[in-house]
Amino acid sequence: MLVALFVALLAGSACSLDEGKGGEGGVISGASKERAPDRAPKQVTTDGGIGDGVEAGDLFFRIFAVRSRDLIYAISEPGAKPVVRGNISSEYVAIDYVVKNISGSPLTTEAEATLIDDQGNSYEQDTSIEPPSGGTEDMELETDQTEASTMFFKVPNGIIPETLEIKASGGEASFDLLERDIENVPPEDYLRVYHLYFNEQAYEEAYEMFDRDTVQGITLGEWLSFYEPMWGKRYVSLEELRLLSEDPHRATFRMTRTFYDEDGDVVADPEVNPSATQEMIKENGKWKLVMRDDLVSDITAVVGADETPEAKDSAPEKTAPERTQPPSNTPETTKQTEATRSAAPAGDYDCEDFETQEEAQLYLAPGDPYGLDKDGNGLACETLP
Repeated sequence: MLVALFVALLAGSACSLDEGKGGEGGVISGASKERAPDRAPKQVTTDGGIGDGVEAGDLFFRIFAVRSRDLIYAISEPGAKPVVRGNISSEYVAIDYVVKNISGSPLTTEAEATLIDDQGNSYEQDTSIEPPSGGTEDMELETDQTEASTMFFKVPNGIIPETLEIKASGGEASFDLLERDIENVPPEDYLRVYHLYFNEQAYEEAYEMFDRDTVQGITLGEWLSFYEPMWGKRYVSLEELRLLSEDPHRATFRMTRTFYDEDGDVVADPEVNPSATQEMIKENGKWKLVMRDDLVSDITAVVGADETPEAKDSAPEKTAPERTQPPSNTPETTKQTEATRSAAPAGDYDCEDFETQEEAQLYLAPGDPYGLDKDGNGLACETLP
């Protein structure tokens, strides 16, 4: 028995030496000419995805949206100078969120956020951009107060944001940015983010939050013409949001806002009514704003006349081939309703009013009231460059 034990020990030592030599030579002992198995991807445990609300210590976070941006615009507070970062070759990830103070007493947020891509690389927030409302590290919240803001990360081109980790006082949270569940996002969070976008010059994103059947002929181009000149000269703060009624498909709020000028002083006579009732409707699991008549009037008073141009009944025959689906660069439109047919567009336009086809496309409204799409193929002013 002793001899057998001694032989077994010698055999074990020989195997260990062979394994060591195999490691140095890049070949695993017993598996020569076979490829080593790939290492399993790192498994990250998350608490929720986009749309989910998760507690992190004294704070409650809900990730609203993840946006990829080349250029970043932000005004942090009334009277602050506008911040612009990046260029056409830059790449930023903007993560919009809402945060609520659940501590039971007023606090200033002291949270840190880290973005992780699908390759395991991590990125810290770009601290040279102070986001609206103070951001994760310096937002002042009263008891039970909720605010919306954005985290900005400067990242290489082409990365896929996979995970967001937040470390706050008393706890932490992790979000899977590849998972999306917006069914339970309440309508008031949409309204908070909608007003956040005005302080980030994200006017296109704000316009997309409207129900298309209620925009009353206001095109994206007219929307931009109205709001873009205000950026840097206006800051909007959502002071009060009071729920008046709600059912599974419709909600109504009374909202009170304060508009500030570029010096941080309250605007006595802003273009938009600071106090208004806002209706919301839910479509396909997502809440949309109903465009109010007073907002339509404000926009039409600035960008054009109130008179509806006569519809072009005798359009020439189509010269372009039939399309079974609209081209990819055509703005999303909805079926014409009585509201869109009878609405007064904000002004009359001709192709010579635009420099590029892309610019004219922004003004192509349902029913083509301006006659920009002569052949009816979904493309406005095709002769423009």
